[in-house]
Amino acid sequence: LSRIKGQVEGIMRMVEYPKPAVEIFTQITAAKKALDSTGRYFLENYIKENFTAVTKSKGDSLKIKEIIEIMEKF
Repeated sequence: LSRIKGQVEGIMRMVEYPKPAVEIFTQITAAKKALDSTGRYFLENYIKENFTAVTKSKGDSLKIKEIIEIMEKF
């Protein structure tokens, strides 16, 4: 998250002290990819933790619905 914060701050500086649009879009793309990667990491861990809980409780359908809702948003 610190890296993403640094990337976003860098983009803000690039806009404040104008840089070529191509450079700004490149940095925006890098920040988006970093956010996506972070989201996948947290989603993967969330599913692993909750799937274990679901299988132990023999299929808690509310937890499964919650996982599906999170996946749809992501």
